[in-house]
Amino acid sequence: MTAPSPGAGRPLPQRVAGAVRGYAGDPILRRVTAVVTLGAALGSVVVVALPGRASVLAGAGVPAAWLVPGLIVLTCLAEITVVRLRHGEAVEELSLYEAALIIDVLLLPPRHALLAAVAGLVLASVVQRRPAVKALFNLGTYTAAVSVLVLLAQLIGGTGGALTVRVLAGVLIGTLAFTMVNLCCLAQILAVINGAPAWSIVRDEARLSVYMAIGTVATGLITTAIALHAPVLLPFMAMPALAVTYAYRAAARESEERSRSSALLLLSEALAGREDVVRRFLVLVREAFDADVGVIVLRDAEAALSVESGEPSEVRTGPAPAYLAGLRDTDAAVQLTENLPLGLRHAVVVPVEGGGGRFGTAAFATRRRRRMSTGDVTLLASLGNALAVAIRGAEHLERLTEERSKLQAVVEQSAEGIMVIDGAGLVQVWNQALSEIVGVPAAEATGRPLGALLEVPAAEEQALLLPVSVQTPRVATELTVRRPDGEQRRLRLAHSAIFAVGELVRDVVVISDLTREYRTERLKSDFIAMVSHELRTPLTPIMGYVDLLRTRGERMTPQKRADALALIGDRAAHLSRLVEDLLLASRVGDHPDEAALQVNVGTHDLAAIVRQAVGDLGSDRVVLTEPDGAWPARCDSGRTVQVLTNLIGNGLKYSAEDRTVRVGLRRDDGRLHVDVRDQGRGIPSDSLEKVFEKFHRVEDPMTMSTSGTGLGLFIARHLARAMGGDVTLRSTVNVGSVFTLSLPPAS
Repeated sequence: MTAPSPGAGRPLPQRVAGAVRGYAGDPILRRVTAVVTLGAALGSVVVVALPGRASVLAGAGVPAAWLVPGLIVLTCLAEITVVRLRHGEAVEELSLYEAALIIDVLLLPPRHALLAAVAGLVLASVVQRRPAVKALFNLGTYTAAVSVLVLLAQLIGGTGGALTVRVLAGVLIGTLAFTMVNLCCLAQILAVINGAPAWSIVRDEARLSVYMAIGTVATGLITTAIALHAPVLLPFMAMPALAVTYAYRAAARESEERSRSSALLLLSEALAGREDVVRRFLVLVREAFDADVGVIVLRDAEAALSVESGEPSEVRTGPAPAYLAGLRDTDAAVQLTENLPLGLRHAVVVPVEGGGGRFGTAAFATRRRRRMSTGDVTLLASLGNALAVAIRGAEHLERLTEERSKLQAVVEQSAEGIMVIDGAGLVQVWNQALSEIVGVPAAEATGRPLGALLEVPAAEEQALLLPVSVQTPRVATELTVRRPDGEQRRLRLAHSAIFAVGELVRDVVVISDLTREYRTERLKSDFIAMVSHELRTPLTPIMGYVDLLRTRGERMTPQKRADALALIGDRAAHLSRLVEDLLLASRVGDHPDEAALQVNVGTHDLAAIVRQAVGDLGSDRVVLTEPDGAWPARCDSGRTVQVLTNLIGNGLKYSAEDRTVRVGLRRDDGRLHVDVRDQGRGIPSDSLEKVFEKFHRVEDPMTMSTSGTGLGLFIARHLARAMGGDVTLRSTVNVGSVFTLSLPPAS
């Protein structure tokens, strides 16, 4: 019974076969060189150490002139009877070579046995057109292993005898030594290819190799014994050999199918993943079908993607092969055996077509004569269709990703708040603008119900939660929302809902912040009310006294007429100042020229001016810390009174009725300062400068409780700066504010 041993005739990966064109530093090439050197050395030992010795067994009865060529042919046939087994990228070929070696060693003298073994191997390499480096490796390995077998068989078994226990021991020990030398040489190459230690490869393969060596001895010995004593039975020895060969080929096919299934499983994952689909398809299909070369030429592309067995994961870009020139538009799989590049003997070309379009052509070629089966070709064609569908899917996915990125950019960069609510009422999209409007980050909002995110008055909850229906999928509502920081915002929610079978699928809501519009409207109303009130206040006494003087002036005493005229003049002056302030506010821009304001700067007693401003207000809530002596300052006395009146009045307006406003003077940094300190609600840090803007109000327009136009502080600062001074502010929320008028001292 024949038992091919592992490693017999094992070819190296393609990159080793091409290493003859590489460089001397290639680790595989170095090991091949070492193996060839070892084979030459051990072969020389056989030639030198065993001169003129006879064969182990005598009585073959065939002249040496016929026996040696016959055994060379037998050895060649045994070597080319190959069963290929794949180990990843390495390929193992199992043959009947070792059984033929046993016959050579037993029937031929040492030199002739070595000659038959080496010549048969060389002849098989020529017949199979093996690459040069592969042939050299096999020659070195087998020369070394056969030399050890010949030496041990001759030294232990003796010469010219019959088939005895001693001969049997010599052949068995020699065959085991042959197997281990062969295995150790092969392990050096596989260690580089698979990245595993050589010793671990020897350890893993040793047991199977020993079992197969024993089978080889049995086959060789039985065949030799029959040849010596019953040569008529030799044809029947072919039957066990053929049976074993068939069994190993069946095992090889099963192993190949397992490898192919594994590769196709990875391929299905790659096609589903849609990332780098073409390259992964090329690598995995080449591996699955044990092809030496894989090529894909995509539509309208001059360059081709290719991968070879020597570099199984390296996909290269280069010119499209010439043999594909006439097959770029083929609609069916085609097998080629002619006009192929040097070294390739068979190729299958399949169209990459499916999913409603054609995307290119793929080809997979081998260096062996074996043609792919009809099933393999059909499977390849199906895989080409699957690749086309995956490419089409990748294109769709790319377009969808691009459109989604555009939509995402629109949503994120929109100044309006945008949210999307699913059928269960949970938030799916919440853009940055909406986070800024309502004060809730997107990370906290996503996946939560809208009612848990926005605080609205009880009367407006219905408008927030159930504003849409199948009959009215587009609805616009307005409601007031309280932010987490307590600020209220007036919002407009424009709903656009999608329903399916009466159930809400999605509601896209665009949120507009109407707070500014409400504030502007409130300021407008306040401004008109203020102007009306301020104009009516001086006009009322003017009109009253004018009417009194017209109807009863002649009966009034001169003093009363003088008092009435003085009051009319004072109110007219007040009215003139009010109109001037309004005109001043309309003239001053965001970056005014302070020198253009009409102020008459001179030397005045700032302490007296402060007392006048406090007295004019006539409020017992104003507490003045009386200054000592005179405080000469460079200012316009009337404008300074106007500024202080605005600052003190502002403190009274925003403080509770039972709280005081304290006014004091101080000298600091070479300037004179008037501090107006209130105990009001305070001003947030982000509004400390905004309060000096025209029409700005710190209060929430939704809950505003004080009147005013927002012009007082605006005018006060610009008047102070026109006089060479300034108005500054320090404030703490819920504690109070300090407004400071600073003026230059008189020199």
